Formats: sequence, structure tokens, C-alpha cells
Amino acid sequence: MILLTVLASLVFGAFGQQSTFEVFGNVRDDSGKPVNGIRISLTDENYQPINTIFTDSSGRFRFPGLVQGRYQLKIEPAGQPFYEQVLKLDLQAIRIRPGNEPYPVDIVVKRKKEAPPERAAVVFAQQVPDTARSEYEHGVNSLRDNKSDEAIESLKKAVGIFPDYFLALELLGTEYVKRNEFEPAVPILTHALEVNHAASKSLYALGVANIKLNHTAEAIEWLKKCAELDSGNANVYMYMGIAYGNNRELDQAETALKKAYQLGGTQAADAHLYLAGLYNKQERYAEAVKELELYLREATNVKNSAPIKETIIKLKEKAKTKKS
Repeated sequence: MILLTVLASLVFGAFGQQSTFEVFGNVRDDSGKPVNGIRISLTDENYQPINTIFTDSSGRFRFPGLVQGRYQLKIEPAGQPFYEQVLKLDLQAIRIRPGNEPYPVDIVVKRKKEAPPERAAVVFAQQVPDTARSEYEHGVNSLRDNKSDEAIESLKKAVGIFPDYFLALELLGTEYVKRNEFEPAVPILTHALEVNHAASKSLYALGVANIKLNHTAEAIEWLKKCAELDSGNANVYMYMGIAYGNNRELDQAETALKKAYQLGGTQAADAHLYLAGLYNKQERYAEAVKELELYLREATNVKNSAPIKETIIKLKEKAKTKKS
């Protein structure tokens, strides 16, 4: 039982690490074709430049080593026939433990036509009353200024004026999740999905909220729907694996966690911890040892590895006893 306690502390505890993020993804046109050589500029919330890169031949890009905060991605055509886009990123950890968190972004650029370009980052078109839009924009600006309480109030007002305001509902719900206020987040995100059922961000946040509230069956269903829309998001499968594990569906948990690692690679090294916990429960001690050793090799922010090494020793002893 001591071993299980140690593993639980490793999986669900933290060692005082600060979360870092790696923003990565793909740029494709509205036909689904990857866009090569498009320029992407990353700035901080004060619009100070951080880095500028170009997508590779598969349309991929990557910005590693970002600290928690708000950023702006500017997608610049660089002579190609696409509209410029600006995306706001709010890198706030809602994972179970601190560490290096992958943050995948799927960007679709619109080819230039006679019609004017869409506003940046609009993913769901609605006719919104001006008063509601004004409150929503005030909420967005408040979040940019790290005024979460003020943002919450503005977003609540926006939803009060226009109850089906999807962007306000989604932002309000996800902000509640980031504040660890899961109870109010659930009905708001649920309504957001009634308005726009294809909102992967709302699905993901709703899955996280339900896990935190120990509603594992509901969490699994929301995360499965999210995976259908956002199949390249390692975090979705990480949380799905945790939810399946909490629901004692260990085979499904193993599959989901392996998928998370397949997608995220070393950026999803936490998958090794969760897999070790599963294998320990199944008395697959040698496999648990392998996963913990992989975690120590691949995770970059482990400041206290001693408890993990002690657990490896105990697991090896259990593996020997099982063989004899």
C-alpha cells in the first residue's frame, strides 16, 4: 500500500515546478492542404516579439519553452494568397500536475477571395447585440490584463444579455476551469456546446472539469467527443487515460495514455507516470519500472527524483518476487 501511495503522490502531486508550454501545430488551407513557408510571429501580451519562424514542408511549426501567460500568434502570408490571422493564446495550466505541457494549435488560413477577411480567431459566427459584444470584449481585455474577477463579471453580463453567446460562454467556462471553479463551469460549458456542438475547446474543458468533480463517466464521454474533433491533441488523450483509469477501465486507459505519448512524445512524458500506476495495479511490475525509468529520462523539470527512484527499487523487488 505504501507503494501505491508513493505512486499516487508522483502522479497527482507536484514538486513545486512551474508549468512550461510548447506551442506547436499545423497550418493548412481551407481545402486541408498543408501550407509551407508561411511566417508565424509570436509576441507576448505586451506585443513584444519573442520569435518568428516559418512552417516546414508539412505546414508544421513549434515554439518551445514558454512560461505561463498570454501570447499572440500572428500568421503572416509572406507573399502567399492568404488572409493574415491573429490568434490569442492563454497558456494557463489546467493539467493535474505542473510540468512541460504541449499546447497544440490547428490553424486554417483562408485563401483570398473578393469577400473581406473574417475577424481573427472567430470560430463560430453569430449575430450578437452590440451591448453583449462590448461586455465580451471588455472581458477579453480584462483577462489580457490579468484581471480575472473583472473578466468573469463582464462575461457573465454578456451572457445575461445574450444567453446563447457562444464565445462568451466558452471563455467564461474555460476561465472557471482555470480558476479551479468546476461546479459553475459545467453548466456554462454544457450550454456552450448546445449552441456549438463542434467546439473542441469547450469539450476539453468540460472533460477536465468532470474529472476534477469525480464524474468520470461524463468526463470520458466529453473527452471522446473532443478526440473526434481534435485528434492531434495529446492532452485530450492524457486526460482520457486518467478518466478511464479512475473508472477502472484499465485497458482503455492504457490505450489512451499510449496515444497521448504517441502524439506528444517527450512533451507528454507524464504518460509514463500514469502508465506506471496502471501497470502497478495490474501487477505488471517490470513494465511499471520501464515507464518510470522512461519518465526520468525524458521529463525535463523533475527537481526531486528521489521518490521515483525509491519506487523503482520497490517495483523491481516486487517483479523478482512475482517471478520466484
